[in-house]
Amino acid sequence: MNDMIIREALERLEAEIDPITRIRIEPEQAALVEALSVFKRCGAEPLRLPRLLAVYMLLASALERHAEPLSSDDPELTRRILDGDYLYSLYIQYALKCKEESLLRGLAPFVKKIQIGRALGRSREIRLLSAFEQVLADSKEA
Repeated sequence: MNDMIIREALERLEAEIDPITRIRIEPEQAALVEALSVFKRCGAEPLRLPRLLAVYMLLASALERHAEPLSSDDPELTRRILDGDYLYSLYIQYALKCKEESLLRGLAPFVKKIQIGRALGRSREIRLLSAFEQVLADSKEA
């Protein structure tokens, strides 16, 4: 079951990512299985799981590309920044397309804290899955 959901989420992303970007999203299987477990525990409907997983992968990939230290000697620096910006923009567009406005609103403060922290030179562990869990649990209670 998890494999089918993961495959569907990846196929959705392949359809969304413009081929000209040459961006490949290659998440670790274990991380995706863990994310699905959290989504299910939060009571997400089965039909919503591929959407949630795709949104999760987009945001995780965007944050990952922006996570590495900036060095002017890095030949991949521009590519990483542009890829991260593209994926972050696509995360917002895709979440809206999937009618996940409440998820987007709930995650916004978490994402902003990360962005501000990085701009100030503070890198810290990203607990993205915990943020998703909190937002999903809060929306379930509302």
